[in-house]
Amino acid sequence: MNILNTVKGILLSDAELKTHINSRIYYYKVTENAETSKPFVVITPVYDLPSDFMSDKYLSEEYLIQIDVESSNHQKTIDITKRIRYLLYQQNLIQASSQLDAYFEETKRYVMSRRYQGIPKNIYYKNQRIE
Repeated sequence: MNILNTVKGILLSDAELKTHINSRIYYYKVTENAETSKPFVVITPVYDLPSDFMSDKYLSEEYLIQIDVESSNHQKTIDITKRIRYLLYQQNLIQASSQLDAYFEETKRYVMSRRYQGIPKNIYYKNQRIE
């Protein structure tokens, strides 16, 4: 399973969130030609661990991902971050920590970085080894 695509799908399926970020969701880092004058999100996987063992197989994976929200408007950055937290909570990805909450003068953007941990809801590997 590709956790990046899973999380991106969760975020893009929400109409409220889509009004703020449209499709400005990036993996690992922002691309050079990205539209950074509007709010955007960067998703980075931190780790994945086998979970829910049965015999010599594991049936699911637990993930830790980091999501950075950047915007020139502080309140919008907060609103997007909270909406992401709500959406991921619904999918069993719980906020594990707050990594950063800052304003960067050189980019004129607010950045809120959060980490989420869990096994995505309804994504199990019934009797199949994940490789």
